[in-house]
Amino acid sequence: MGVSIRIYTRQGCPLCDAGIALAGQVFGSANLELIDVDLDLVLLQEYGDRVPVIEDAKGTTIDEGIIDKNVLQDYARDRKPKTDDR
Repeated sequence: MGVSIRIYTRQGCPLCDAGIALAGQVFGSANLELIDVDLDLVLLQEYGDRVPVIEDAKGTTIDEGIIDKNVLQDYARDRKPKTDDR
């Protein structure tokens, strides 16, 4: 797929674990970059109460909190290259 997906997460976060699993199913685990917000005070302030936050490579939020697999699938489907049927 070639999509780079960032997931802002924290250790011991059940919602994060579930979101990571869903994102792995939709985008493929190799396309995920996990970022632990507890390791950076700026990220902790921005994302600490919102994790998990799933973003694309441009920083656009795809979903956050209780992750919805349908939202992730819609995002992935909308980004697939269009084929030319000529």
